[in-house]
Amino acid sequence: MHQVVSRSLLSLLIACPGLCAAQSVQVPVQITTAFIETLLNEQVFTTTGNSLRLNDDGSGCQFLELTDPHVTTSNGQILLLTSAVARSGRLLGGRCMLLLNWSGKLEFTQAPAISADGRSILLNTTSWRALRPDGQPDTAISTIGGWLQQYLPQNLRQTPVNLTEPLQQLQEFLALMLPPQDTQRTGILLDSLRIEGVRAADDAAIVTLTMDVPPAPAAAADREPQLSRAELTALAAQLDDIDAFITNTIKTITDDSATVNAEALLTVLLELRLQLLEILGESQRQPVDPARRLFVDAWNGLVPVLRNLAQERSDQASALRYLSFISAGDALLVLDGLGPAAGIDISADGLRRLARILIPQGQAAAADPLQHSDTVDSGLRESLGFGPPIPPPQFYNESSILDWLIPKAYAATGLDSATITRLNNWVPKTRDMDVYLPMVRDVLRQVVSEQLRSNDLESEYHEVFRYLVFATAWQESCWRQFVAKDAKRVPMQSGTGDVGMMQINPKVWRGLYDLQGLRWDIVYNARAGADILEHHLINYAIRNREHRSTGELDSLARSAYAAYNGGPRQYDRYRRADAPAYAKKVDSLFNEKYRELKRGRELAVMACYQG
Repeated sequence: MHQVVSRSLLSLLIACPGLCAAQSVQVPVQITTAFIETLLNEQVFTTTGNSLRLNDDGSGCQFLELTDPHVTTSNGQILLLTSAVARSGRLLGGRCMLLLNWSGKLEFTQAPAISADGRSILLNTTSWRALRPDGQPDTAISTIGGWLQQYLPQNLRQTPVNLTEPLQQLQEFLALMLPPQDTQRTGILLDSLRIEGVRAADDAAIVTLTMDVPPAPAAAADREPQLSRAELTALAAQLDDIDAFITNTIKTITDDSATVNAEALLTVLLELRLQLLEILGESQRQPVDPARRLFVDAWNGLVPVLRNLAQERSDQASALRYLSFISAGDALLVLDGLGPAAGIDISADGLRRLARILIPQGQAAAADPLQHSDTVDSGLRESLGFGPPIPPPQFYNESSILDWLIPKAYAATGLDSATITRLNNWVPKTRDMDVYLPMVRDVLRQVVSEQLRSNDLESEYHEVFRYLVFATAWQESCWRQFVAKDAKRVPMQSGTGDVGMMQINPKVWRGLYDLQGLRWDIVYNARAGADILEHHLINYAIRNREHRSTGELDSLARSAYAAYNGGPRQYDRYRRADAPAYAKKVDSLFNEKYRELKRGRELAVMACYQG
């Protein structure tokens, strides 16, 4: 590899004297102690019960057995602690005549180093000591020392951690994220990838990967201040690819583990999609490439979950997948930190390559990891803690041909198909509100009752939830699902694309709710909003003990609405001094509506249509 690097560097010297100020960057890779334990169990402690027998004469009277390896770190060293049993004696008359019958623990100290070929790290056993069952040193066991000196297997004297596969996958991935037209510069960067250091710290061996990054060609200074239509289309496609990558990564890792942190994953996904909407709503160019910004923020949210899952891997192949995946994403972030000098491009092929690192072998070709789907995905809902899909929409009609057939008065006697059909084909005028609003109230009452029956919200929060749903529908739409546009009935829609009575964004919530139902069925829209609100109430407001922070149970509703309106990380926005003025106003208006409803004025929403 060094010869290749030298030739590439020589070419660059000719083309650009002084190496164009190439910059070395480091990528820290964590080889966790859990990974090392997995490797030892597969390579060394291979007998039943994760055990290793040395100097076993087959009689049962002479052997040294090591079991239950546990790896930690201390003072820059790897420590391997095992339970141990040692016997030394002869078999006489069917019985063991023992000279040594010892049990306790053996602790091996291993120093991490880089292999000669630079593609692996080695854990070199430098010393050992025997411990009594109480953990105190046992210095009287000279026999065990002799056996270890003679019989300790090579893969425990020097335990290799082969990083050839992660390094190769990292090179292949980065090749797809660097400008394809700049082959010389890309070749130099990839050829220079090497292991430069390794040390033990914080329950891991920290491997330092190094790359030499020549600067990218200077960008043209005179760029258009605004995106063209074609550029906007390309940007939207690129951002959608990142969304699909994160969505499918979440599905992959939740299929891999039953202990995944669903709330952390939901926060990553929702914040990414909200940021995506914000980027698409900006007409000015960004000082930082928006696709890179979106990927970096999503990755930073995702990687703590990935690191926790990596430690759960019980086999080396699975652990290596996570190690390779995390390392590749981290390397991209390090290069991105160089700014334009790195020339990073978040390409679709690069995202596919990264996604497929994590997919178990044999499943990689099953589907495109950037495939989009707007259909309700029950697996994704389960993964993110939402449970089974809500009842599907049943009563919606996109045309307005029936509008004139619907009578202007209707005495609601309950929530039946006639009520829903009318509401779904009606753009009420101000004079209709005496009839329309009580009908919507009945819808909201039933939706709240259904949600409380089907979920596990504790009874002490039921009243808060009921007022929360009613107030949110008031705040978001004044209880309207449809408006008139060009003499046609259309779903009420905000500038960012939020639709219907509960103003739910189809782009943010795709895969979790039926998008046509959100637009054209007032009951489905209300159910989806209640489903989201209950989730935010339980998992952000109650879990973060917002009512304890303020001393008011009603703060839970304010917190859940802040998360609903601004994203999961905004759950405490309503009480933060540094919240933007606009957000403070929104939260204050919600609280006023909530208080009105709590006074028993369910139809106070009529204020939207008076004066």
